[in-house]
Amino acid sequence: MPGVSFSRRDFLKLFGATTGCFVATAAAVPFLPRIGAAHAAPGAFHFPQGLASADPQPDAVMLWTRVEAFGNGVALPNGDADLYVQVATDMNFEKVVVEQSVRASKASDHTVRVFVQGLKPDTVYYYSFYAGGDRSPYPGRTRTAPLPGEKRKVRFASVSCQSYEAGYYGALRRMVNDDIAAAPDEQIDFVLHLGDFIYERTGDVPEGRPLARLAAPLPDGSEPWEPDGTRDWWRKGGRAAMTLADYRHLYKTYLSDPDLQAARARFPFVCTWDDHEFTNNAWQSYGSYFGDGEPAQKRKVVANRAWFEFIPALLSQAPGFNGIAAPAHDFRNAQVEDAPMDVHDGDFLFDGQNAKALSSLTIYRTLRWGAMLDLVVTDLRSYRSPPVMNEETKALIEGAPIPPVRVVKVLDAGRTANDGNPPATIAYGDREIPNPRADAPPGTHMGGPQKAWFKDVMKASKAEWRIWTNSCPALQMRLDFSKIPFAGLEDGYVGTDAWQGYPGELSELLTFLRDERIGNVISLSGDYHAFAAGRLPADPDAETLTFPAVEFMTAAISSGSMFEGVERGTRDNGFFRRAATVEDENGVHPNWNNTLVNGFRAGILVNYSSSDYLLNLVRNERASPGLDYIDSEGHGYTLVTLDEGRAEAVQVNVGEVLTDAGPEGAPVLRRARFTVKGWAGGGEAVLEGPEFEGVPPYPWTAEAKSDPQPV
Repeated sequence: MPGVSFSRRDFLKLFGATTGCFVATAAAVPFLPRIGAAHAAPGAFHFPQGLASADPQPDAVMLWTRVEAFGNGVALPNGDADLYVQVATDMNFEKVVVEQSVRASKASDHTVRVFVQGLKPDTVYYYSFYAGGDRSPYPGRTRTAPLPGEKRKVRFASVSCQSYEAGYYGALRRMVNDDIAAAPDEQIDFVLHLGDFIYERTGDVPEGRPLARLAAPLPDGSEPWEPDGTRDWWRKGGRAAMTLADYRHLYKTYLSDPDLQAARARFPFVCTWDDHEFTNNAWQSYGSYFGDGEPAQKRKVVANRAWFEFIPALLSQAPGFNGIAAPAHDFRNAQVEDAPMDVHDGDFLFDGQNAKALSSLTIYRTLRWGAMLDLVVTDLRSYRSPPVMNEETKALIEGAPIPPVRVVKVLDAGRTANDGNPPATIAYGDREIPNPRADAPPGTHMGGPQKAWFKDVMKASKAEWRIWTNSCPALQMRLDFSKIPFAGLEDGYVGTDAWQGYPGELSELLTFLRDERIGNVISLSGDYHAFAAGRLPADPDAETLTFPAVEFMTAAISSGSMFEGVERGTRDNGFFRRAATVEDENGVHPNWNNTLVNGFRAGILVNYSSSDYLLNLVRNERASPGLDYIDSEGHGYTLVTLDEGRAEAVQVNVGEVLTDAGPEGAPVLRRARFTVKGWAGGGEAVLEGPEFEGVPPYPWTAEAKSDPQPV
């Protein structure tokens, strides 16, 4: 359970007893391999989801594959299949250091996880799996982490949100091809996946938007959905995953993609999840598609199991961190029933069947990469409190374009609002309701135990840089409606499913970093399907802003872009459409970028005047406090390089992904480069950039001082 620390020996016993999990130890020197006699002729087995490695340690790494047998009689009588894994220091497998027999069990859907230990630090290894007379179609490549005290540059990528039906994964192929062509010291060490590895439904593309490709029907699934005009992210006949077979089907479908397979074969991945590995807008074990949703403990357990089977990660075997016990643990089956979530503790964790479902898998953990990086991987879905924007509060603010900041902050504060004197009622316009959170604890995105662990880890970290693996963005994204004369509107949050729905805890964490003088903290986030960069204020509404951290948000690999959703949602509203788009002789541009960074009045004005003088008059530098840049149209990934005293982030936008780019990978539309100089604890994070290669996004296109060079 969380908080219990296992020795390596204890772990090996427990891990080896788990279905589909095995341990292998490298030999001190290469040896002559002896692959066991094949029990079937070539062509009896194949590896349709490829292979992968994960969570590199200085002396160990997790390997993964899945095997299928063609026809009957080639697997074992119980449906299991025997495999061998080889690990070598060369691509030709002439210097083999590991050869181990493993078994792909029917119970684990023929997935295999092999924990390989005894490896050398900061070393590239190659690995292959064999079944009968068949070998995985290509070798995997992985690498171990440097020793804790080793000072060397680290380079990695962050990716997020890869809807199979919405687009192709040409961005991943571009990343792989560029890495192969790069000099060895410029190659990627690992890939950080920030969640939405799968989307838990089919038909996950809005009506009227073309499907890039179809996912095969779910084995079970919900009843087909009928569009009613209230949701724009699914189409007629869409269905949600309900069973273990459904979730397994989705992972197998997504992992059949050759570009995703190529990325997992070349790089070790470090993964967390967001909502779609379980259910849209997930919180604890609640399913939320219609209205406020319903308890879904059974789905949460099978979603956790499928993630564990298909996403390799070091969990029970994760080492402690500077004396802090490792909380993560492997999947443990839990027999649960879907039951009401009525009683919660002081950390807003609902007990009973909910707590039992959540305890089946814990994934928040730390990884170290030499002296340069401590990677803090968080889970922002399993322990979060219910959203403050539910059917009752949405009815209260009906007519507000987006949730007002004032209302969200009061509700989120719960019984701590107004210094412990919460208002008895919540009002908006001429409507008023009893305060539904007057007696509730303050909202939490992390949950109490994870938040305490997060603070302890940040305080204990001695690395040059601390990377917060933050699936949900913490950047402020607001619309400053209060600046519009005579409109009678309040400033609002652009979305409350991420940290803006939990502003109290975000402020608490950032204030903690500032007050404890913890510097060099960078948050990497996804979820919102846009590139963005900015500084994170301890209190975005304070008269004087302080910025203890920075954040880089990466766009989706293939899911619909933020601008696409905004453009679609404002087609019938001329006023708000002017804030979303601007047209000139070159077409329609994402004015949404301008509106979020410079304010609503600046967004409206550009549709009537091109005067820089007027724009500067109405520009609001605190429209979205700390948000310095956003590119809301496109897809891609972010490359991060950490060195002594300096960090760099390059956001690689490949544009549209509706067509298959093929083995060449998607062409790059633009690269936006940012730098951050190291800052001492208690100091201020300063962001420099963007510098562009290729065509900048609007409105930076107009501000470019020279003609951009082609990418």
